[in-house]
Amino acid sequence: MTAPGSSNSTVLLRTTKHLVLNYFSSGDLLQDNMLWGTEVGVLANTFIDQGKLMPDDVMPWPDLHELKNLTQFSWQLYGFPRTLPQTEALDGAYQVDTAVHLNVAFEVIKQCLTACWIHLARGCVYNIDFNPPKTVSIDDWSGEPLI
Repeated sequence: MTAPGSSNSTVLLRTTKHLVLNYFSSGDLLQDNMLWGTEVGVLANTFIDQGKLMPDDVMPWPDLHELKNLTQFSWQLYGFPRTLPQTEALDGAYQVDTAVHLNVAFEVIKQCLTACWIHLARGCVYNIDFNPPKTVSIDDWSGEPLI
């Protein structure tokens, strides 16, 4: 857990590699489902097209279903849970043994945010320093302009 804009995805990816943990991103899962045209993907696309977040009664289930494949391993979550009902759903399905809070200085957050490119429709964030798009100012997935 950390403040928005603090490069938490970068930290997560680095700790996942260093500690040999499974990394699970609800955003990546939703993007995969959208690409595959699954029921969850179509539903996610509907909400994203409207600029809305997935409702709590829909969002936890793709995540909890996918985590069942990782029960024999240690894993880190990114982008889930985001709300109390999602937290309660996770807690009801699994025994979470550790939560990490990153205390990131405001200047670092400011530096991270000013280096960002965003695809608003998908909610995808690129960072010039840590996760640049393949083509400057163009979304890798859709080919649309970033802001």
